[in-house]
Amino acid sequence: MDEVTRGLLNRSMAALADGDRSAFDAVYGTLWPLLTRVVAAMSADPVIAEDIAQQSMLKLLTRVTTFDPSMDAVAWSMAIAVNEYRSYRRKLSNRPTDQCEGSGAEPIDANSPEAIAIRTDLNNAARAVLSELRPRDLEVVVAAIYEAQRPPLAPGAFRKRLQRALAASRLIWKKRYGDDRSG
Repeated sequence: MDEVTRGLLNRSMAALADGDRSAFDAVYGTLWPLLTRVVAAMSADPVIAEDIAQQSMLKLLTRVTTFDPSMDAVAWSMAIAVNEYRSYRRKLSNRPTDQCEGSGAEPIDANSPEAIAIRTDLNNAARAVLSELRPRDLEVVVAAIYEAQRPPLAPGAFRKRLQRALAASRLIWKKRYGDDRSG
């Protein structure tokens, strides 16, 4: 980055920190390509690099009021990006490992007898739960699942009835099959 661009960024960042919204385009236009290049250089995965760059930009914009105009905007911004990358790496290392991950497990054949039996059992269980719903609740669930003709309700009323129907179906499921969620 040349000195002219750096000076313009510093002035724009100071203006944005003071509440001048017209400075946003200059700050974003200058920093976004720089953030994406820096984070991509740190991360081997371009998708993760873009996510981290977005998080860095969001954090930078939410903290822009703390920017000290006597500091260099590039250094301040890159410090935020590096901290976001470090936070990501720390979260990744603290994440519990999956037992199946890296175990060399073979992919499941969707047409194996076991997979077909599981699908059949789940379909039967879902039908049994849905059959216990009140008819008007079943109507909204079917309309939502299949994007079918909705009952004559206002959108808010439809959402509320769908929410109630899904809550009722969860209760029915727990009553019939228990709750096997962990945590």
